[in-house]
Amino acid sequence: MPLTDPTFVGQVASVTGAVVRVRLREDMPSTLVMIGGESYRVGQIGGFFRVPLGYTSLYAVCTQIGADAAPPGSAEQDFGPVLEKDSRLHLSGYRWMTIVLFGEGLGGEFERGVGQYPTVGDEVHLVTNDDLKVIYGWSKEKDGTISVGQIAAASGISADISIPGLVSRHAAVIGSTGAGKSNLITVLLETVSDGSLPNARAIVIDPHGEYATALGGRARVFRIRPDEKVGEKPLWIPFWALPFFELQQLTLGGLQPNHEAAIRDQVLDMKMEAASKLKIRPPPETLTADSPVPFSIKKLWYEMDKFERQTFSTSGNQQKPEDAYPPEEVGDPGHLKPDRYPPASPYNQAPYKNQRKRNIERHLDLMRSRLRDTRFSFLFTPGGGYDPNLEGGVQHDLDSLVRDWVGHDKPITIFDVSGLPSEVLPTIVGTMLRVVYDMLFWAQDLAIGGRQQPLLVVIDEAHRFVPERGETSAHRTLSMIAKEGRKYGIGLMLVTQRPSEIDSAVLSQCGSLLALRLTNSADRAKVGAAVPDDLGGLVEQLPSLRTGEGIFLGEVMPIPSRVRVRKAKQKPIGDDPPLPEVWQTAPRPDGALYSNALTNWRAQSTTARFDTNDKEGEGVPNA
Repeated sequence: MPLTDPTFVGQVASVTGAVVRVRLREDMPSTLVMIGGESYRVGQIGGFFRVPLGYTSLYAVCTQIGADAAPPGSAEQDFGPVLEKDSRLHLSGYRWMTIVLFGEGLGGEFERGVGQYPTVGDEVHLVTNDDLKVIYGWSKEKDGTISVGQIAAASGISADISIPGLVSRHAAVIGSTGAGKSNLITVLLETVSDGSLPNARAIVIDPHGEYATALGGRARVFRIRPDEKVGEKPLWIPFWALPFFELQQLTLGGLQPNHEAAIRDQVLDMKMEAASKLKIRPPPETLTADSPVPFSIKKLWYEMDKFERQTFSTSGNQQKPEDAYPPEEVGDPGHLKPDRYPPASPYNQAPYKNQRKRNIERHLDLMRSRLRDTRFSFLFTPGGGYDPNLEGGVQHDLDSLVRDWVGHDKPITIFDVSGLPSEVLPTIVGTMLRVVYDMLFWAQDLAIGGRQQPLLVVIDEAHRFVPERGETSAHRTLSMIAKEGRKYGIGLMLVTQRPSEIDSAVLSQCGSLLALRLTNSADRAKVGAAVPDDLGGLVEQLPSLRTGEGIFLGEVMPIPSRVRVRKAKQKPIGDDPPLPEVWQTAPRPDGALYSNALTNWRAQSTTARFDTNDKEGEGVPNA
C-alpha cells in the first residue's frame, strides 16, 4: 500500500510485547483526516489502528500520545519537523503514539489475540468505519449476543456483547456514584429477560431494593416483607442450612475451643437423629455439623441452658446424671422458657453446681435474645414449612427452597436484602449463594445443573461482600464461584463503586471489565492492575467519560470499546431524582406523612399499611 494512502498515519518505531510505539507521519498537516467523506481524529485515546502484515491485519487501540521534546539547538531537532516555531516554547522533535495490539483479521474474519507481531518500519493505518463494521460484525452471525447501546466512536454500530463471555468468564461493572451502573445492570437484565433467551437464569443480590420496580413482571422478587399483591415472595433462609461456625458466631459468639467442640458434637448428634426422619436418609458417615440437615435450634438452646442450670446432690467427680435434682419448674423449649432448678449453695453442701458446666450463660442469653429477635425471624422461624419441630422434622426441604428460588419460569430472581440486619448481611447472602451453588454443583449431570442451564449471579455493592482480606461467608462463597464457577456453569458479575476495596484475587478472576466513569485515583489504580489484554493505559480515560458511557474490555466484546449505554425502559429506584423539576413544580408534601415515615421506620418496611383508627391518631402498621 503506498504511503499516500489517506489512512496511513505512521510507522512502527518499537515493539514491546503487545505494546507498539508509532512515529507519526512528518507530512501530516493536521490530526483531522478526511476519508471517504468522513472525518477521523489521529491520536485520540481509545482510537483504533490497523497494522497490515501481508494478508493479515493486526488491530490495536491507542493508549498514549505525545511528542519528543528537546532543548533548542540540540541535535535532536534534526530528527523531525519543528512542532512549535515559536522559540520560546522550545518544543521540537517528532510526534508519536503508543498502541496496544488486541486482535487480528484475515479475510474479513476478526479474532481476539495476535499470532504475530509487527517489526520496525511497518505501516500503521487508521481504522475506518468500514473496518469497524467488519470487526463488530462478528455478532451478526451469532445468536449469543445482546445489544446494550451504541459504539461511541462510530455512529450506527450496535454495541453487542457476548453472552458466553459475560457469564462464563465473570465480569466486573465499576463506576462512581451517578455514572450509570444501575442503568447498565437494568439494561442487561432487560435484554436477558426480553424473551429471546427463554431458559436464562440470573440471580441479583440487591442491597438497596432498586431493581424490582425496573424489571416489572420479568423477575421473581424475594424480600423480608413482601408485597404479595404484586407477586413478591417472602425471603426465608433456614438457619440449619448455615455451616456450624457461621451459626455459632451468629447465635453464641466466640467460644473456647473445647466448648465449641462439645457443642459441635451436640449439633451433630441432633442432625443425625433428625436425618433418620428425612424422606431420603443420607448415609450417616457423610453427616457433619456443617451438613444442611434440619434440627431444632430451640431444643439445642434448651439443652445447653439446662446443662448450665442443673444442680446435683453430689459434688466433684462423684456427680452422675441420676444425682441431678429435678427441676422446680419445667421449661418449654418451643417458647424458649428455661427449666428452674434449686440454686447451688455457696457453701460446701448440697445442692452443688454442675462441675462440668461451661460457664457460657452470657452466650446463651445472647442466643435466646437472637432467637426471639423479630428481625431474624426469616432465619430462625422461617415459614413455608422450613421451620423444624422439636424433633427436627420439616414439611419442606432445601430442594423446594432452591426450586422456588431459581426453578421458576421467570429468567430473573431478585433477592431484595435491604431489609436484612446489616451485621449479618454477608453471612446470610453467603449462605443463600452457597445453598444454590452446592445444589447446582451436585446436579451437574442433571438438566437443572449449571452446565446444562448456566446461572449468572449479579452482586450489587460487591465491596460489602468480598472486601480485601475478608473472612465472611459471602467472601468465601464468592471467592469459590470466581475460581471454580466457570467449570460448573455459574458466572459472577460484581457491581461496585469502590473497586479498591474488593479482594484482588476475586477481581483478577473477572475476564471482562465494564468500566464507567471513575474519578478516585486509588480505584483507578486497582482497576488498571486488573485490566485484561495489557490495556491499563485506557484506565486514564475513566474520569472523562460521560454519564452512561463505559469502556468495555475483555471477553464481552471482540475489541476494547467505548460504549454509550442506552437508557433502561424502566428506571431503577436508585436513579437520580428528577431535579430541578421536583423543586420547581411539585406540591409541598403533607407534614402528616412524617408519622407514616416513623411507622415505616419502626416496622422496618417502606410499604407498611397504616391503620389510622387508633386512639391517638398515629399510624399503626397492619402489614
